[in-house]
Amino acid sequence: MQSQIAKAMLACGKLLAEIGVSTTTNGEPKTEARMLKFGDLQVELTPDKAYIGAVISLIFGIISWQLNQGVQSTPENSLQYANDNALLLAKSLRGALLALGYSSSILSAFTAVGLILLGRQLEQKEK
Repeated sequence: MQSQIAKAMLACGKLLAEIGVSTTTNGEPKTEARMLKFGDLQVELTPDKAYIGAVISLIFGIISWQLNQGVQSTPENSLQYANDNALLLAKSLRGALLALGYSSSILSAFTAVGLILLGRQLEQKEK
C-alpha cells in the first residue's frame, strides 16, 4: 500500500516538474492586504488605521496616567475605615491600583510607538 502511494506521488511530482510555469505578468504588482482576525471580525491594516490606533493608545495612556496621579495625590491619613484591617486592605489595594495604572500607561505608550512604526512600514510598502 505504501509503495503504491509513493509511486503515485513520484509520478505526480514528475508531471508537475514537466509543466512549465508562466513567468509573464500583467505588469501590475499585487498588493497584499494585511488582515487582523479577531474571531469573526476581520480588519484590514492600513497606515491610517495604525496611526488612529496610536492616537487612541496615547489618549488612553494619558487618561490612565492622570487617574493614577489623582489616586496618588490622595493622602493616606485621609482614609477613614472601621478598623485597622480595613485600612491595611485599602492601602494594599491602593498600591495594586497604582501599579496596574502605571503599567497600563507604559504599555499604551509602547503600543503607540509600535503602531506608529507599523504605519510607517505599511506606507513604505505602498510606495
